Amino acid sequence: MSTEIHSTVAEDTGRLFDGKPKIGVGVDDGLSALVAAKENFDFLWVSSFSCSAATGLPDVGIIGDSEILTTVRTVRRLTPLPIVVDLDAGYGDPLKIYHVVDAMVRAGAAALCIEDNPTSKRCSLYPGHKRDLASSKDHVARIRAAREAVKGAGSSCRIIARTEALVAGLGIAEALSRCSAYADAGADGVFVQSLDATGEDVLDFARQWGRRTPIFIAPTRFPHVTRKQFISAGISHQIFANQAMRAAHAALVRTFGALAGAESSMVVENEISPVAAVAATVGAERIFDLEARFERNGHKASPRKKPLHRNGAPRKAGRR
Repeated sequence: MSTEIHSTVAEDTGRLFDGKPKIGVGVDDGLSALVAAKENFDFLWVSSFSCSAATGLPDVGIIGDSEILTTVRTVRRLTPLPIVVDLDAGYGDPLKIYHVVDAMVRAGAAALCIEDNPTSKRCSLYPGHKRDLASSKDHVARIRAAREAVKGAGSSCRIIARTEALVAGLGIAEALSRCSAYADAGADGVFVQSLDATGEDVLDFARQWGRRTPIFIAPTRFPHVTRKQFISAGISHQIFANQAMRAAHAALVRTFGALAGAESSMVVENEISPVAAVAATVGAERIFDLEARFERNGHKASPRKKPLHRNGAPRKAGRR
């Protein structure tokens, strides 16, 4: 592991696990990461749900670690925020998990989350599926393999053990028992998923957990519960895990629906980002600056492009 990545991860984990409550947001590509980095989030969550949807696939274990690793590398290159990665059930047996974790650590992940689903996972937000979890013993082996990989890479990356016990209807006592075993095996934090619309299951779990480790949650199914309530119960890390993907989906449906029957694109112009705004987010101006520098240094470069109108057309000379 390079000294630069090692130093960055150490700084990230220091910020992520400093004992203060944190808010994260789910991202699935470079553009969403760049937009998130401009807001007041504490960390980024590379979401299996959103990364699967971005490829046009359901979150049922079809995409693998290579797709997630590509996203992690993209996000790491573009943003300074700590990255927490959703690794599903680890993509295989402990040996495979060791190598997956090693790759994610070397890509600059600050924390990795591994859930106690079977490797043939089904997204916990999808209804109608029978939930059979991996045994606590098997998941402990996954956590130990992940810890060994982190140690072998000389990294400060943290391991988060996620339990789906509440989703499977096994109750709070089972969730507590599983998380205790995972913490004993070396997990630095736990992630508790729940479909209880009241939010009481997660709050009750947190109260009984007693701040033994940091607790991560994604309150998708109980959006009315406030940050203050979570913190009071002992929940340290809250993730808006899939809101960005769902917002993008809604915008696509709305925009494409309007354009399909329109005489012109004016029907959506006031509701979509200007070309110039997208260009600014992805750093187009820096490319123009680099071209100018190359030209000054004796290299032939493309002519300096003029500023763009809202719709992307070059501005006319003298126009402001």
